[in-house]
Formats: sequence, structure tokens, C-alpha cells
Amino acid sequence: MPSEGDTFLPRIQSVFYAVFDVRQGPKIVYQVPEGLVAVSSPGLTSTLSASSSPVPSTPVALEADAPLSRRSSSSLISIGGQRIPRYIPSPQQRSSSSNRVLFNFDDISKYVIPPSALCGRLVICATGKYRIIGFPVALQGNYDRNYFRYNLCFVFERTADLSCYEPIVRKVSSVLTSCEEESAFLSSAQSAPAMYAILEQLYEDLNSYSETSIPIDAFNSIELKIFPFYPNPPAVKDWMVPLALINLSKRIEDNWDLTMKKVCRFIDGVNHVSRIAQLADCDLELTRQAISHLLYYQVIMTIDIFQYSNMYTLRKNVQWLADESHVREECGPYVTKPGRPLPDWPKLLHLYSRLKPGRTVLEWMESHDVHEMGIDVRRFTSFGVIKGFLRRVHRWPILLPAEPASPATRKRRSSVTMSPLQVAAPPNPPSPEHMRRFRGRLPDSPSLTASITAKTEAVLSSPTAEEGHIDGVQIQRRTSAAEKVLEQLRIKNLPRSGSNPNIRLQSSVPSEDLQERRARVNSDARRNPIHQHSNAGSQSTLPVRPRMSRSPSAPMVSQIYAVNPQGSVASTPIVPPPELLPLLDGEHHTDELSTRFEAGWPLLQQWLAAIGGGKGDGDFGRVLIIYR
Repeated sequence: MPSEGDTFLPRIQSVFYAVFDVRQGPKIVYQVPEGLVAVSSPGLTSTLSASSSPVPSTPVALEADAPLSRRSSSSLISIGGQRIPRYIPSPQQRSSSSNRVLFNFDDISKYVIPPSALCGRLVICATGKYRIIGFPVALQGNYDRNYFRYNLCFVFERTADLSCYEPIVRKVSSVLTSCEEESAFLSSAQSAPAMYAILEQLYEDLNSYSETSIPIDAFNSIELKIFPFYPNPPAVKDWMVPLALINLSKRIEDNWDLTMKKVCRFIDGVNHVSRIAQLADCDLELTRQAISHLLYYQVIMTIDIFQYSNMYTLRKNVQWLADESHVREECGPYVTKPGRPLPDWPKLLHLYSRLKPGRTVLEWMESHDVHEMGIDVRRFTSFGVIKGFLRRVHRWPILLPAEPASPATRKRRSSVTMSPLQVAAPPNPPSPEHMRRFRGRLPDSPSLTASITAKTEAVLSSPTAEEGHIDGVQIQRRTSAAEKVLEQLRIKNLPRSGSNPNIRLQSSVPSEDLQERRARVNSDARRNPIHQHSNAGSQSTLPVRPRMSRSPSAPMVSQIYAVNPQGSVASTPIVPPPELLPLLDGEHHTDELSTRFEAGWPLLQQWLAAIGGGKGDGDFGRVLIIYR
């Protein structure tokens, strides 16, 4: 195992075994290394006096139990021909170890031997600069006070990640509990001293080899191996760009998953997840899972899609990262194009400091002549993101609710003429009848032809026209401005009985002809719900509106027309996708929208301007852009 500075596993600072004494309360019986955890003097004195008794029972037990651990022989020393356990600290060891004390046991004793409610659970406590993890156990049986309580604890630095040691602590406690229930291994005065050898081997092997094997008896042994613990990766989104931290092409093996092998070939720091799925001809969900596996093993990282419309800004940690030697040495060769001279670090740092919210990469490039320096802009920004001193500023569009216009505003808006690239919007807010007509449905009122003749009114209000009657009562509605225009159009299209076009039809017209004309008028009205001039020479210079959908659920969206000064249409209308409207809630940034609708920021700008009623070029109307 590598040294402590090169490993991702925390180092064990101390291991100790504590029990609950019926007379002294919680106390430490053994600890490795010795003396790092300070204990009260009465407990220490009693422990030393008990262990240095003239005729102890432990030497016989240790000699009999010597084969229990492969390191138990090193745990015994000989003084005057008598073998005694090594856990008795010598005066020299006590004086040397007392110079360094991690903490006082009395400060954490209530968490090491806690009440019964916390027994059988993983308990982690902290004191000073250290954290203690243990699994307290309370066994009920033929003991003093009917309970035997113990805990084997590991001590780490306070900032250490203990995730990988949680299963280790649980398993050690489980094995020792089984030994106690089977043979009273912990509570017996003969076998209990063997715990020191177990603690010593746990401390040495786990710190040195990350694994250990400690036989206890013929049926139980402690088999441990620490596996590196990786945190769960973040959720993989379609707009994320995976960037390899190692050479994946040299790591691919024949027994790899087929999807993983195909996906790895297109991870180049440019393609996002959705595009990788298309290039690799893989299912999008399987591609996300493959990227997630690579993130879990920390062989790739994800960055944002690079566009010249992106915005970046510096983080606070640039204050100390700018002085790091590895950042200064790696930046120049990474961001400079091949064959171009390497710019010095102060110049590169100055360019990084000019990236600010509200300024796109393209504007930044034009302001500082970045191309003349031979800098690869994509690698320049990705280097800052990888090192952690540069972050992306996203755009989050949100559609604001429409405000009702005042009468003065409507009158002023109706007098404004159309200019090039101006949003075509109705001068008055549409009425409910007008909106129904726009979606392809005719009004329910029969008053469109009520002013033609009294005979026609009689025909329309007859029982055959059920739309105008509810239970025999005729419905009268106020004629809207749109209905008046349609009425005038129908009157022009009807054949005239004389030379004067203003003469009304006489009541002597047969009712059969009136019914035929009525049917023709209704048919024309359904085919042409929007007013158009019949004379080709008098057509308006405004572009003709496209035919709207007849579906009742068709969305009412604005359209932008590019109109020349002569009045001709310069381009086709820009119609945003209907699925875009629900996503303008401030929770979806432009990278997500661009990936979902396969549109770049220029086209997305036009869609937002059409939806918000803006003029474009940064004016989005009711669509507000939040930068964060």
C-alpha cells in the first residue's frame, strides 16, 4: 500500500478496547499504540496492579492460546524467566508515549459505552482533531448486573472519510460477539488478554496492507479487506460533455461491455452525451449508464458544452491556485496551438481575469485578439474548469406572465406601422370569440347573416339551425368586429340584383335560393376564416399569415417575419416548438434546451424573442434571462 500521503484511505491513529466495569464504569482495557488515549489515574493504577500480580492467570492462558494469532508470539515478552503479556507498559514506554496524547477518554466515555438504546448501532463521535468510530454491544446473560458491555473503537483524524471503515467496524464487532456467545472469549479472565494481540495486528495490517487475517479459535477468525469507497456519481444529463482523465483507448479490453467499448471511442471532450449516443449508435439510456460507470471510477469528468456564446467567470480559489507550480507549468502547453510560442503565465492569468458574466467568449476573443496569440479557446476554458478556478455562467430563461394592456396602449399600438424584423401582433387583445376563430372554429352565433334580409333571419332562426336555439329560445349575441368584416366579405361575394351594390336583397327571393346561398356562405366562411382581399392588385404588403391549425389544443404563439422596406417577405416565419413553452420556468438552462431541441443559441434566441414578443438582438420581450 502506498504511503499515507499518496493513499485515499484514512490512516488509523489508534485502536482501543473498552468495557463497562461494574465498579469503575467505562474504562479502556487495551489500546494500540499505548498511551495515546489518556485515562484517569484510578483506572490506570488498578489496571497496572492487576496485571502485575505475583501469580497471574494470564500467562498460562496466553501460552495455551498462543496459536490463536499468528502475531501472538510477538505479543509476549520474558522477564525473569516468566512469560507475561506485552500489554503491560514499561516505565520507559509510559514516559515516552505520554508526551503525545490524542484526547482524554473521559470526554467520550459516554459514547464509547453508551446506554442500551445506542448499543448495536454504529456510533461516531468527535473530539478535538479526531473522530472515533465504534459499534457498542450489550450482551445479556450470566454476568454482573446481567449485562456485558464492550466496544472496539478506531481513531482517525477529524477530516477523514470513514465510509470505507464502517463495514470493517461492523464485522469486527460481529465476530467478537459470536466468540463471546460461544466461548465467553471477552469476559473470561483466561482468554481476554489475547485482545491486545488482536488490536496490534488490526492496527499494523490495516494501515500497511489494507487487509488482515486473524484466527481466533477453531471456528472463528477475523478476515478483513478494505475496499476503496467511491461516492455515487452525479446524475448524467444529455448536455454534459465527458472528458477523459486517462487514456481510455489503452484500457479497453475484449471482455468489456459492448456499449462501453463503443462509447469510449467518442469521448474527446467535445461531444456531449446525446451526440455520443448518436455517433456510437447506442441507446441513450445505455449511454448514460456507461458514462455513469466511468464517473464512478473517476476516470472521466464532465464539463459544459463549449460554444462561443458561453460565459465564464473566476472562482475565489484562483487566489491560491494561481501560485501553484503545476497550474503555471501545465497551462501554457495545454492551451497553445501546436507550433505557436507559449505565452507566459501572467499573460494567461490576465486573460482568465477578463472573463466575466455578461461577456461571451466571442466578445472576449475580439477584445483581446486571442487568435493572434495562438491560443485554443476551447482548451483554454476547459483547463480552467478542470483545475477548478473557472466556472460556467448559465442562462436560465423564464417566461413572465402577460400584463393586460390599457386602452391608451392599445390605441397607440394600433397606429404603429410594421418595420423590418418587427413582431407581427394584433393591435387589440383577442376576444374569446376571436381566439376560437383563430383555432379553426366558427362562432356559435347565427348573426353573421342576420342583417341580409328578414327572410334570411327567419331561415337562420328556424328549427333547422339548432345552433341558435336552446329549448326553443333564440340566443342573441353582440356582433364583434371580426364578424362584421366577415359579413361585409360575404355581401361582396353574393350576386347583386342590380347595378347598385348597396341595394339589399328583396324579400321576393325564393326561400330555396336563400338556403342555397346560406350554405355557400357558411362553406366559404369555414374555408376562409381570415379576411383576404379578392382583388390581386390591392393586396397588402404585409406577408400572408400561414394557415393556423384547427386543433383546439393548438398553441397560440407569435411569429416573426423579416420584411424588406419594399414590403416583400425576406424569410419564412420562425415558429418555436410547442414543447418549449412549459420549459421556460427558470429551471432549465439553455444548454439543456439546445440539446433537447437540437438548436444552437442563435436559433434559440429567435425562438425566445418570438415567444416573448421581443424584437430580437437581446430583446426577448416577456422572456427574462437569469444568469447564474
